[in-house]
Amino acid sequence: MTTVAPPVGASAEAAERPDHTQRAIRPRRPWPGTRAAVGGLLVALSGLGLFVAFERANTAPTTLYLVAREPIAPGTVLSPDLVGGQRMDLPTGLDAVAFTTADDDLVLGSVTLEAIGAGELIQASDIRPLDEGADAMTPYEMSFRIEADRAVDGTLRAGERIDVYATVGTGPSASTELIDADVLVVSVNRSNDSGLATARQVVTVALDNTDQVLALTSAADRGTLTLVRSSVWR
Repeated sequence: MTTVAPPVGASAEAAERPDHTQRAIRPRRPWPGTRAAVGGLLVALSGLGLFVAFERANTAPTTLYLVAREPIAPGTVLSPDLVGGQRMDLPTGLDAVAFTTADDDLVLGSVTLEAIGAGELIQASDIRPLDEGADAMTPYEMSFRIEADRAVDGTLRAGERIDVYATVGTGPSASTELIDADVLVVSVNRSNDSGLATARQVVTVALDNTDQVLALTSAADRGTLTLVRSSVWR
């Protein structure tokens, strides 16, 4: 065995000290920067949002909303055979004006103001309560033409109540009288008259007895009718 002598002038202690000059120096692994950390968090949140949206899309609706079982005409009193429940999810805003099966006491027995198609939602603007004590079926219905500006500017709708006035004569000798009050409007349709400068409508009303029929028929023949809305539904 050959022993290498230390350099001249070196101490024995220095000769025994290990040589570190050849040790490899590795850089420390850096921590992720702030931008990278935020990016990773956003990716994770995006994935979570997609998962939640997927789960909601694959979850069946649980809320039963009231819809029309068949086409319903204006002025119809709603009964259980006309109204059914359908499960659906409604956007915010529409759900506030629709009725669920828990609201059937507000819908059944009310009268429709608009035509409602089969399968359509029943909304608050489509109905109004039937007056307390009023009979859902009336024995007489009568129609007459009237200019829109004498029928609340053509804004009357089925289910509303009106007072009917008639003006007889012209000029200073003309007189106006109340013919009937609190009359139920069954339907309002545009008149088919052509070539007229003013819009006309055909209004159908429900009457309870022959006295009302005779009074309104006579007034329509001998005078000019004016309809006044006597109840406003909000």
